[in-house]
Amino acid sequence: SGYGVCHVPSAPGCHRVTCVTWRPRGTWGQRLLGTGGPQLRVPEVAVAGAGDRFRLRTESAGTVTLELGVLPRNMGTFGVAL
Repeated sequence: SGYGVCHVPSAPGCHRVTCVTWRPRGTWGQRLLGTGGPQLRVPEVAVAGAGDRFRLRTESAGTVTLELGVLPRNMGTFGVAL
């Protein structure tokens, strides 16, 4: 498992988005045994600014490819311009 952040397109249609993921780096023992590993106590730090994440010891967790179907509805209400 891991954490990642990507932008959802605002243009209508089908989109393929690749999200780079990362996870907190566990201790030497956790990595050796392959246990579940550490998790963030406050998951919101995953979507906070990159500056907040620089304090964490992390490692790559791979990428996730998402196929999204975007149907714009009431987006102007939330300040999204098409």
